[in-house]
Amino acid sequence: MIASPRTGKAPLPVEVQEAPGLSRVISAGSGPLGEVFLAITFIPFLVYFMLTWKAHAHAATVRLFPKEHRLVAHRTVGRISAMIRSFIAGNVLVGLINALVSAIVFWRLGIPYFYFLGVISGFASLVPYLGVFLALLPPLAAAIGVVDKTGVLIILVTVIVLHVLTMNVLYPKIVGKRLRLNPLAISLSLLFWAWIWGGMGLILAVPLVGATKIICDYVEPLQGLGAWLGD
Repeated sequence: MIASPRTGKAPLPVEVQEAPGLSRVISAGSGPLGEVFLAITFIPFLVYFMLTWKAHAHAATVRLFPKEHRLVAHRTVGRISAMIRSFIAGNVLVGLINALVSAIVFWRLGIPYFYFLGVISGFASLVPYLGVFLALLPPLAAAIGVVDKTGVLIILVTVIVLHVLTMNVLYPKIVGKRLRLNPLAISLSLLFWAWIWGGMGLILAVPLVGATKIICDYVEPLQGLGAWLGD
């Protein structure tokens, strides 16, 4: 390091840092939780376009097949549409149950905006595997400085118990029964699609395997696989 000719002192090293842009913020949260949050934000748009373009998508899909197979294609697409509606309705029902119980507990603990946090926590708990962590973040963040250690423990127990009951009791009884899928097929599909697509795969795994089963039921060489996927 060379001394300055005017002062005779060595110059101080200066570290230049790049301002955190939007791409850096997005990449910083690109872990598993970030992927799940990103996938959840696409669900309302996906549901909207599925409902508004249902008739067009149905007719256009059927026309992709030769005339001799269009009747089977029409029935298959119709069953897939009904399955997706049942899947969405089942998830909404289970999410509302979770949201109601969570909101009541948060209200009793005196957490602000308990109604809003109850809805977020209740529906986030529907995400397989990572749902319990997603459901814990909002109430724990809002409870800082409001509840004591006992209150934090109550939040942890409530969210974890709700998630376990949802995934092992409510979800198979309400959603799985509507889709006519066995628990093993659902678990394997969650592992496979999470490996392929990450957070988005966790969200779409169940309707994808449900659609696969319906297709297998109408294709004679694949009917054995459809029976294996069924309940």
